[in-house]
Amino acid sequence: MTKQNLIWHKVAETGEVEEGRVKSVTAGTQSIALVHFDGQWAAMDNKCPHQGGPLGEGSIEKGNDGACWLRCPWHGWDFDPLTGKPPGGHQDTGQEMFDVDIRGDEIYIAVPALPERDRTIADVMAETMVNWGVTSVFGMVGHSNLGLADALRVQESEGNLRYYGIRHEGAAAFAISGYGKLTGHPAAALTIAGPGATNLLTGLWDAKVDGAPALALTGQVQDQVVGVHAFQDIDLEAAFEAVAEFSETVHLNSDHALLMTQQRF
Repeated sequence: MTKQNLIWHKVAETGEVEEGRVKSVTAGTQSIALVHFDGQWAAMDNKCPHQGGPLGEGSIEKGNDGACWLRCPWHGWDFDPLTGKPPGGHQDTGQEMFDVDIRGDEIYIAVPALPERDRTIADVMAETMVNWGVTSVFGMVGHSNLGLADALRVQESEGNLRYYGIRHEGAAAFAISGYGKLTGHPAAALTIAGPGATNLLTGLWDAKVDGAPALALTGQVQDQVVGVHAFQDIDLEAAFEAVAEFSETVHLNSDHALLMTQQRF
């Protein structure tokens, strides 16, 4: 890996990974297996080349050859814990490795800087939302909200909001309802289209009856298949009519900043 255009990220503290152990960490958007072995630290791509198993959830085991190997928890593929190379691997094979720097009790890993990205419609909406004071998002990422999810990631990386991943959209709805009751300010719930969106309804009813501010950000199917009973095609404006003061579908030709502003924060 070249030394230029690298960004150092704090990923853990030394006390979090005991000698002979491995841990999954994230540096920027890169998932990494952080290894503490033989008094040394190493960082490698967390994805096993077999079927994507998380090496950071594996273990360091002694093989039949007497050597110690980092073993993938899914199917038992082995890698050298310090070099990422497989048993008998050639010089140009094995996992991608990343530089590690121990600064006191803190562990930093260097990863390449992300390429510049074009500003999108979703960026405009996320920036507008943050400017109006929405700084907490509870959500689940999927195929129909990837653009907005990436825009929210950028806002979080800049310190403008906090994103909380959830395992069911209903939990996100109750989270933003509780947030609104306790703070008087809205938080947002992010879901995919169809059932991901309708899973919010119970929690949004809870917010409505208690007068709590809340914001739902849902995915939707592509414009060309709206209304033709395509997969996950649901009339979300009608579905949310009973619980929402304002509900509008976002189209390519919408005034996107105005739509976000009209949430009446």
